[in-house]
Amino acid sequence: MRRALLGAALMLAVGVAALALSGPCGPAGRLAGDGGCLAAFTLRDLVVTGDTLVIDAEGQLVVGGIDYRPERRLGRLQAQMVVATLKPETGAEIARADLGMQGRPEQLRLSPDSSRMTVSCNALYTCDLPGGNESRESRVILFDREGEREWFAGIEHRDAPPDADGRAFELGFSSSGNVVFAHVAFDAATGAVILTRQQPVPDPNARLPAGDEVPLGDTQVTLDLPAGFIPFLRLDSARSPEGERIAILARRFSGPGKVRAAIRIYDIATGRLLAAHDIDSDLAPAILWHPQRDAVIVALAGEVAASADSELRIYAAGARE
Repeated sequence: MRRALLGAALMLAVGVAALALSGPCGPAGRLAGDGGCLAAFTLRDLVVTGDTLVIDAEGQLVVGGIDYRPERRLGRLQAQMVVATLKPETGAEIARADLGMQGRPEQLRLSPDSSRMTVSCNALYTCDLPGGNESRESRVILFDREGEREWFAGIEHRDAPPDADGRAFELGFSSSGNVVFAHVAFDAATGAVILTRQQPVPDPNARLPAGDEVPLGDTQVTLDLPAGFIPFLRLDSARSPEGERIAILARRFSGPGKVRAAIRIYDIATGRLLAAHDIDSDLAPAILWHPQRDAVIVALAGEVAASADSELRIYAAGARE
């Protein structure tokens, strides 16, 4: 009996150790291509589809995406747009706003005081608004933090042609929060197009053209991607809060090999490589500097399925983690 209990205890210990080593942030996971992964959090009923990771004025993580819901009458999925607020240290969900419309969020930005949020839709997909749509327009919508829509506007594709990824313009607020910029300037209170001397708040996140070398101010860096790795046409990037480092995310478009995404972190002034992570999972086109850790946040690409989840991962930005 004692021998059986001892054997069971040993098996349990081995199982726990194997689980710790085989998780996305365990040593085995690092050897498998998830090097430097510090933590992973599951996003329930939310799939990240674009540049929709932001930090609010209170330091909380805000994530926009799709909650795929079955539509029994027509036998298809509804791509319901939602925004969740999470604790960045644990991934615990604090609040969730249902935006009351279907579509594919492409950008999410918060006003400086975080009382409002603006969302743009990917131009390659239809954003279904009550009252109909214009197929040749890119949509921008303003909400309060509870998800109540205040106004929406359309920018015609002939005025702001979408790129190959479906982005037609850069989205942002003015420092006062009174103006929304989306190819043109909108009064944040009314949604009316206005003329203004105000400028959008500088965004630490930006897209860069993919290439063998990437310009960083006065320097150029070589991404040194895995052999055969062909990235999408544009790279996603995030500058660190102190402005001295940049994290670049390259997602595989095609080519042989198991690596599906690569993160490279550089010193902007010198171009020195500070951290490199090759990842064996597909990622959404979003990267964000963690508000409390020397690390970056990325989101795994979720599947198109009812109640599909996605996963947020935290990767070390250098030797301090």
